[in-house]
Amino acid sequence: MSLWFAALLGLVQGLTEFLPVSSSGHLVLAQTLFGDGVETNYMLFNVLLHFGTLLSVVVAFWKDIKELFFEFFGWVKDGFKINGHPYRRFIVMLLITILPMFAILPVKGTLENAFSSPLLVGLMLLLTAAVLFLSEKAPKKHKTEENATWLDALIVGIGQCFAVLPGLSRSGTTICTGLFRGFSRDFSVRFAFIMSLPVILGANLLELVDVIRDPATMGDVSVACYIVGILVAMIAGLAAIRMVKFVSKRGNFRPFVVYCALIGTITIVASLIKMV
Repeated sequence: MSLWFAALLGLVQGLTEFLPVSSSGHLVLAQTLFGDGVETNYMLFNVLLHFGTLLSVVVAFWKDIKELFFEFFGWVKDGFKINGHPYRRFIVMLLITILPMFAILPVKGTLENAFSSPLLVGLMLLLTAAVLFLSEKAPKKHKTEENATWLDALIVGIGQCFAVLPGLSRSGTTICTGLFRGFSRDFSVRFAFIMSLPVILGANLLELVDVIRDPATMGDVSVACYIVGILVAMIAGLAAIRMVKFVSKRGNFRPFVVYCALIGTITIVASLIKMV
């Protein structure tokens, strides 16, 4: 693997992981263009790219994550009583969003395999565009960690489950689901990205286990490529998070709507032409 290719993969991973354009959908398209070995031959590199994006969330939301970390121990010390602490409510909401994933985990691989064709990815990208467009019509309410309900958290968690489908953006789905539930725009973005931490970490650990079981999947990658990939993924991730914050505050996801609709349409047309 060359340094420029490592940087390119880091850039794509960092941007598509957090921009509401579906990283999994772009992965399927990348595999179609460059060959199926792109992910499987460099599994450890892929794991570390995800680690880079995880670091970008930690850096971008360090203040919230620090508060959650310290408040967690206070929550345990008080016998798991919330006692009006907003960040303790935040912790409970994060835990609730994880629950639906246990229902989807046994069939996650089947769903991804069933929906990993470019044609269906194109359809899911169009669905992402529709969800982003409709979110602009969401009621402008101001729920935060102080007054959002457990049901709100559960529904956002269910939305995250649907986003296992390649082409359906995880960040876009969770942010928009939060908006439909009346979250403030700032809290919807914060909640969507922070709730991604256990998902990204869990995915990293599962892929790391696969690497340990089959060291051949490490591929021929130099230490320099690993460092470049991680740094580029982290920097690109930070840029993507900042962009989403900016666009969300304006309440206008149109650039991403247009992008997803355009790429989705091109993918569908190209797939149909190839089938003919």
